[in-house]
Amino acid sequence: MQFGFGRPKAILLEAPCEVRKGAYDIDAIGAYTYLGGRATLMRHVSVIGRFCSIASNIVAGQVEHPTDQLTTAGVLTHPKWKWGWGLEPFHARNRAMIARALEAEERSLAHRLGKIRIRNDVWIGEGVFIRRGVTIGDGAVVASRSVVTSDVPPYAIVGGAPARVIRYRFDPATIEKLLELQWWAYGINALEGVNFTDIAQALERIEENIANGAALYTGFMHSIDEDMAAREVAFDPASGELYYA
Repeated sequence: MQFGFGRPKAILLEAPCEVRKGAYDIDAIGAYTYLGGRATLMRHVSVIGRFCSIASNIVAGQVEHPTDQLTTAGVLTHPKWKWGWGLEPFHARNRAMIARALEAEERSLAHRLGKIRIRNDVWIGEGVFIRRGVTIGDGAVVASRSVVTSDVPPYAIVGGAPARVIRYRFDPATIEKLLELQWWAYGINALEGVNFTDIAQALERIEENIANGAALYTGFMHSIDEDMAAREVAFDPASGELYYA
């Protein structure tokens, strides 16, 4: 398991969660989520929410190249190319051109350079590709081997290359209520007595549990820094801030 690509990368893990074999550039992973295994490569990910089930062999956030310039070869326009390859003199002689090319690249790829956001209660099947900048909404399902190139709406089931909406898990009113309740914010505290097989009863019982004082989940988090040193971090719901325990 590796946090970071090319250099170590800090990550925030909310307990409990499980991160299996793979390489990860992820800022934070929520509680009750598991992911990874085999050839999992996840880059440029801002957050993975709670209660997510993410299979192995996921490829997410790979670097993109401009297609409207002379060449797509990044080695020619990135003077900090770490392997050298004898290109330093070329880069030195062509600094102005390289600067223009990089500015044009940033403009042409601006809408695709954001970080990936995977919300809560998301299921992603084996071998999915996720393009950089995509948001996968709460409760969504992504079928195995799909190629996700655009945002996935909450509670949508998507599949294909590119991934398209196949159907929604529930009717619009039910989805609206689920998004309103945000049961995952309470960990398992809002799920006591819930019948998972009856969505109407589940919504009713979750709402009742919340009304009766179900506590927001504020379990400990673990901050793993670039040196792989771990520290416990806690969340203060009153201030909305993290603090070291």
